[in-house]
Amino acid sequence: MGNILAIAGSGMRAAQQGVQVAAHNVANLSTPDATRLQVQRGAAPAGGVQTTVGATAQDPAAPLTDLLAARTEVLAFTANAALIRRADDMVGVLLDATA
Repeated sequence: MGNILAIAGSGMRAAQQGVQVAAHNVANLSTPDATRLQVQRGAAPAGGVQTTVGATAQDPAAPLTDLLAARTEVLAFTANAALIRRADDMVGVLLDATA
């Protein structure tokens, strides 16, 4: 059960970082020399997601891409939070059944 919680937690942290990067990119649209950032995701050795943030090339469609990315990250965060809630419910049911 702990592994499920750790994996979902890492997914939530990755989604949060994705929202922060998208917000950074949108906030700096009018800044001429601002660096556009991108989140790179990979599998963590113990399961879950690990992220790194790096610079990426400028893109004319960047504002739309960033807004869609932010919305996608919110959905990913919500899905991982739902998984944690269901795991908690399952533990509660198991404890009730053994009591």
